[in-house]
Amino acid sequence: MTQHNHREPSVPWQSHPPLRPLPGPSDRPPARGPARFVDPVGGDDASAGSEEHPWLTINHACRELGPGDTLYLRGGTYHENVYCSVVGTEDAPVTIRSCPGELAVLDGGIAEFQNHPQTAWVADPDGADGEYVSACAYRNLRDVVGMFGDSHVGLQTYWYLMDLRATNELCIADDELMFRPVYCGPGLWYDKRTGRIHVRLAHTSTDLPAEAGHSVINYRGETDPRRLPLVIAPFNSTPLIVDQAMHVCFQDLVVRGGGYVTVALRFGVGIEFENCRIYCGTYGLSAKNTGPLKMTHCGVHGTMQPWTFRSDTALYSYDGRVYPPFVGGNRVSPEMGRADRKMEQRAVRHVSRMTTHAVLITEGGHEFDVFYYPLNHDWDISYCEFTDGHDGVYLSGRHIRFHHNWVANMNDDGIYLSSPTPGVTDSLYVYQNLISTVVVPLGLHGRGGPGGDIYVYRNIVDQRGPIQYERPTPDMPAGHIMNGTTTLLRHGSVIHMERMHFYQNTILQPVFGPHGQFAGGMLDAHPEVARRVFNNLYIYYPSPQLDTEFDGYPTLGDVADNPELEADGNLHWHIEKGAEATAGVLASVRNHRQSLANQAGGATGWATRSLVADPMLVHLDRARDADNDYRLQPDSPAIGQGVVLGQDMPDPMRPDDGRRPDIGALPLGAKPLRVGIHARITAGTVASLGQLARIDGS
Repeated sequence: MTQHNHREPSVPWQSHPPLRPLPGPSDRPPARGPARFVDPVGGDDASAGSEEHPWLTINHACRELGPGDTLYLRGGTYHENVYCSVVGTEDAPVTIRSCPGELAVLDGGIAEFQNHPQTAWVADPDGADGEYVSACAYRNLRDVVGMFGDSHVGLQTYWYLMDLRATNELCIADDELMFRPVYCGPGLWYDKRTGRIHVRLAHTSTDLPAEAGHSVINYRGETDPRRLPLVIAPFNSTPLIVDQAMHVCFQDLVVRGGGYVTVALRFGVGIEFENCRIYCGTYGLSAKNTGPLKMTHCGVHGTMQPWTFRSDTALYSYDGRVYPPFVGGNRVSPEMGRADRKMEQRAVRHVSRMTTHAVLITEGGHEFDVFYYPLNHDWDISYCEFTDGHDGVYLSGRHIRFHHNWVANMNDDGIYLSSPTPGVTDSLYVYQNLISTVVVPLGLHGRGGPGGDIYVYRNIVDQRGPIQYERPTPDMPAGHIMNGTTTLLRHGSVIHMERMHFYQNTILQPVFGPHGQFAGGMLDAHPEVARRVFNNLYIYYPSPQLDTEFDGYPTLGDVADNPELEADGNLHWHIEKGAEATAGVLASVRNHRQSLANQAGGATGWATRSLVADPMLVHLDRARDADNDYRLQPDSPAIGQGVVLGQDMPDPMRPDDGRRPDIGALPLGAKPLRVGIHARITAGTVASLGQLARIDGS
């Protein structure tokens, strides 16, 4: 077999060092059974599809495949939006994969910006310094989404041309514009009137003072788009659509160049992804009506850039009457103030909004849908990595297992547990994962249930990694660099919620103000919603951004009179303040009126067996650059002090003899938790925490 390799640039990268580089080709051996071939360079769709006479396009091949076939994709880039409704059987699935030793890339981007960048762009004589415009018009695309083609680092999609052209990098308030034009890094702007794409790759220079305790990594790469490839996708580009395909396995592939969605699963049956990389558009993988689904050793990576702040991509306008900026020029939406504020009009606008919102999302259904059922069901996602988005992973459906994964570098929620449609989530299991460098490890809206059970157990949450939350201002030159908030945050009011079981987790959580961070917010529950919080190890420390008037102690927050709340066997410890930081609040939990009422009724009170003590871990350090080891030492007070869990609460490390378990995610004698692609990430290591960690992971 003649070897084809994915065409790489002559130098490793010209833009920015890759955060999540392309994987190396797999040496997976050929499978048995019928083999078909596609070659993006020398193929012909009129040929036989054999190794000697391959097809040219994947779309043509997908119309020719049958049960038991393996489709081998020769190395190279396939500029296609692949539509896959291929049907295999449970005993004879169809496999679509890269050839052994080669790497196939499914790419929905506009080809000329990668293959012929030197002629794809011209300098814009009316633009800012370093601004270029596409040589051709691409009309009626709605918008574009992009990334550097050599490094897969994302580009901004600017809402307003004035921000793309700005030289200012501070957030400066403005009465008419909300804030003055602000440049947030290399990016694109699509002119709907002309169909031209504008690009500017100017360097950034966001320098924070020493008191910030953090340095922004600025863009210092190539500024001329004619000298490097860019992946620029139309908004409606979806490189892989799996539409009622049955028993299909995707192996050793890269999918990129998505606009709104990169991979769409619609009514997939028996779908598997193994050793694949998905580089997200606005969303990475979107799934509806799909199951069973299996994902192993995959990476799903968003487009959040190292120089980006959360405030750059925030949604500011909630005005349903005006849709800026598409009302002309640089006009800004006048929005009415919220009902709980003084009613007045104020200027509201966005900067960029199409960098990755979430890397994986699930959709429910409407009762008027033709395909309301089946719901997403019977999923197993393991040893995968989900990184670099605004939000991370949305999980909902029936019988969903999410385990041994790494969720990292999200500037909002890490794992979202809300059901998009009421009543569709049940038997959701989130266990033995590492969650690091996110604002909120677990988020939810209270509009799921009623009914249904969510189990969250044996996870490690490590919040030491820095998050660039708010861009610097003249009055706040250090910006707002944070380490995250409480472990679980309920967004908005409660309509319904599923029953949540949160147990045997280890959590290293910063405390930055009076925001109800005791027990990670897990005691904040609706009065009619069951929540069980058992045997968790909570470790607190003052955030570097601690409110100056706050003492760094975790506070209880708003705990309802909830007879359905059970909480016990948890250990609390403050790295710097010791027992004094948590003993008082633990006493208030024990003496809460509902806790006393539960005991009077014969039930266990809140925190009857919980304790405040140094957990004596193998190594524990709050420093961002320290390697931690979250296993217990032999003399740890957490050993044998948890409460015995009911058999309805699954636990892979349950003591065999029925004795009381150790508190935390890792019992005495356990090995360190390893997660991610081929289990290459060890919980607690600096590589796991690093917001910009490069882990090659072949």
